[in-house]
Amino acid sequence: MDQQISKKGARVSMSGVPSRLEQADLARAVGARLREARDMVGLSQITAAKQLGYANSTKLAKIESGKHSSQIPIWVIKRAAELYDVSVDYLLGITESMEREDARHSVMREMMIHMRERWEKLRERDVIVQMGIIERVVSVENCIASIEKEATDALTALNRVIELNPEWEDIKGGSKLLSSIERTTASSRNAKSKIRRFRTENAASGGLPQIDLVFV
Repeated sequence: MDQQISKKGARVSMSGVPSRLEQADLARAVGARLREARDMVGLSQITAAKQLGYANSTKLAKIESGKHSSQIPIWVIKRAAELYDVSVDYLLGITESMEREDARHSVMREMMIHMRERWEKLRERDVIVQMGIIERVVSVENCIASIEKEATDALTALNRVIELNPEWEDIKGGSKLLSSIERTTASSRNAKSKIRRFRTENAASGGLPQIDLVFV
């Protein structure tokens, strides 16, 4: 039987009905094209499957991997061509060009690729900024926790001294010292409460999810 090998490696019969092996090769080649076209537009397999009409990604995954039967539904190829904005001829391995019609599609595709690259750079920048915020939040939390502990220990120690020394009230500056330590303790506890509240509000508003991990 006369055969030719496509650029994707599928054996294509040039006469007669393709054998089972040839049909399987063609199915794998089409599956590879479908996966490549999906990757080009940045769609996950789950999202693409739903937009193509499948309830889940199981069947699409089999088609893309070549594990599906050799009979790939025509409607899948048609919808995929529209969804991925590529030609049916490309998906079937007839041509190496993805373009559907004219130069307009080529410009649109280049623009989409540029937008995806730009989005990736912005996402990387956002991750760096978020990590910087997280480091600062952790640093502030640790400082407040340290201040609260020291203030609490100082207040406990001072109250013990006052208990053992009834004449404490007569000591010059004693009341001022006690008041100062009490205010420091209260302020540190208040600051800790505000950070906890910030964590709750951040989670409720869909803010930085990484910050929530800081306060586990």
